[in-house]
Amino acid sequence: MKLIPKILILFIIVVVVASCALDKDSSGNDLEFIVTADWRHTATEKYRSSEYFMGALQAIEEIGKGSFMISPGDFDPVAPSAELISEVLGEDYPWYPVIGNHDTTYVQTLRDLNKGGTSLPNIVRNGPPGSEETMYSFDYGNFHFVAVNEYYDGQSDTGVDGEIVPETYDWLEQDLAASSEKHIFVFGHEPLVSIPDMDNGRHRHIDDSLNEHPRNAFGFYQLMMKYDVVAYICGHTHSTSYANINGLWQIDAGHSRGTEDVYPEMVFSKINEYRISNKEMEYALDSAFTQYYRSDAYAIKKVMFYMDLTDGVSYKKLNDSIGYEIMRNFYFKAEELGESRVDYFQTYWGNWSITKSTFMKFRAAGNQVNIDIYRNDGFGGPYSIYQTIILEI
Repeated sequence: MKLIPKILILFIIVVVVASCALDKDSSGNDLEFIVTADWRHTATEKYRSSEYFMGALQAIEEIGKGSFMISPGDFDPVAPSAELISEVLGEDYPWYPVIGNHDTTYVQTLRDLNKGGTSLPNIVRNGPPGSEETMYSFDYGNFHFVAVNEYYDGQSDTGVDGEIVPETYDWLEQDLAASSEKHIFVFGHEPLVSIPDMDNGRHRHIDDSLNEHPRNAFGFYQLMMKYDVVAYICGHTHSTSYANINGLWQIDAGHSRGTEDVYPEMVFSKINEYRISNKEMEYALDSAFTQYYRSDAYAIKKVMFYMDLTDGVSYKKLNDSIGYEIMRNFYFKAEELGESRVDYFQTYWGNWSITKSTFMKFRAAGNQVNIDIYRNDGFGGPYSIYQTIILEI
């Protein structure tokens, strides 16, 4: 009879130890998770190679994918992104998408990924009316995560262009107040204020991040400070950075697209590839130009713009027929220059700096969070650890 209490005590100890272990991952850390952002079209079939977003996923699989991945925006089109993540990291691997400005066109797919507002794992609160599936919070162990839809206008989940409207503020305050005993991370697409890239200093979206609406941005900042948010994690700028903004850490995840864009050397090389292929099939050079231009007109126009060949007309507004002719002239001039075309291409590099592709691994243990920043060379090469930063919690 005296054995029974001992057995009960042993059982209780085992249960307690097992329950505590649920809050830790296989590494022994309290929690590990991955952050990626802004890879956009590079998850589509055309870019399914290691030099693009797939390469980031392969590197994540190799270094350890943690408990889940969360992405603060711009992974359009959404369906191919979800498919590729599932293909590389596993069908059961949780991916938490946070809507970005380019994702609003694909909002129905985002809604479907979190159907009913509770389809994603561990959801504890879905968004206010009109954003029930695109704004949410979830828990992992002693950590609380909030995905803020900054394009919600109080009625529609795609109603504004990057702002924390009063309805979002009120919902967020209720959520943070209910989770104040946990370590809190808040995710949104746009930074409070844009910070230059940590490597090459490139600075984008200076006046059109959340600071475009300064009163609401400041209220958002104050709210996160009030509830001791560990960090606000964002994207949008394609530039990786971290900064302590008067007591609040802002972590910009940069982009995970492998290589950010085409560039003049690539344009010239690709046209040559098309030219050789068409020549073998006895097609005219114009056919090679047409095929290549149709393959990626937007990116080609972007290169022509930064080569100063568009008379100042933005690549976003450049007419396709004009862009096509500019590309033809660019190719013929580069071919004529031979080896000295390298000097010709310097105009592009003087006007545009490609930032290195990035993903981050957060490792929470005890009273600190280590953030391992992995970057490649900017041209689709392999990833290596660039820096580790430590946040106290």
